[in-house]
Amino acid sequence: MSRFSFFNPQLPPHPAPVPVDEYLLARVLLMRNLRALGLFFSLIPLILGWLAIIGADSPFGVGLVLGAVWTLLSWSIPESWGSPSWPWSHSLAEDLQQFRNQSKDENSRCCDSPELFWEVACIRCASCLKVIDDRPRPDLGRKRSDGWFMGSLRVWMLDGKSPLGYVDVKSNPSNEEE
Repeated sequence: MSRFSFFNPQLPPHPAPVPVDEYLLARVLLMRNLRALGLFFSLIPLILGWLAIIGADSPFGVGLVLGAVWTLLSWSIPESWGSPSWPWSHSLAEDLQQFRNQSKDENSRCCDSPELFWEVACIRCASCLKVIDDRPRPDLGRKRSDGWFMGSLRVWMLDGKSPLGYVDVKSNPSNEEE
């Protein structure tokens, strides 16, 4: 649903970096709400499967229950303790807003004219190339060029997370020490 064109007028096309602005914050919160809605809708096959098992010991009902329970467990249990289980969380939106506030504050901004962009691997200032945060960008629901089948396969396998995981990003590639 988030890949429809009327959902994406403010975001640049994939894979361009996304500016850290109010549209990105709105998208992160929208993706978070859509994920919560998906959890709600996974209760439907759970209930229908349970009714099918009670009514007729149906293998179809067992499949519905197993699929719903798998979805609920995989979305609610974090991959590692202390890390968020969802790629879009409320704390992510708060962190993005914090980065925006710091870029506007003269005492804590990275350069004279900061322009924050969320690249695939990190949030970086486009003016001075300083890495603000090394968090990889999750899937933001933008339409991609790889087609419907490959896109559905990617979303199913990655579950909205970045394919990079967490990578070590250098702050400024032109100033590397030898």
